[in-house]
Amino acid sequence: MSVTLLDGGTTTTAGGANQAFSRTSLPVTNGYEYADVAEADYFARQKVILTSRMPALQADGSYSKQKTSAQFVMPITLADGSISFCVARVQVEAHPETSAAQLAELREMAAQMAIQAGLDDTYKAGTFPA
Repeated sequence: MSVTLLDGGTTTTAGGANQAFSRTSLPVTNGYEYADVAEADYFARQKVILTSRMPALQADGSYSKQKTSAQFVMPITLADGSISFCVARVQVEAHPETSAAQLAELREMAAQMAIQAGLDDTYKAGTFPA
């Protein structure tokens, strides 16, 4: 078996209900935290954390990559009553000369890897396609 992704495909979501996340006052380096404030229990609130580091000019005249990260944090209450914070993260590192089309393709491929059925066992049990 191998990993198969759609070249030029599109990934969309459907169904469900909108879940709003409001910006919080928690400081996040190079970004912001957003929380589902409709959840009354502060510790049970799901969160979105967005960060971005812009490209920087290096000593040799080249530029570093831009690094953008989006995280979804899902707190779960464990059997002993403690809380564990599960995290899903999408991270993109792109050179400043990356075209909009190339950046879109990079993000599309990453989205496919997050939801592709052929990788379910990798996420569930840590096993890899043969």
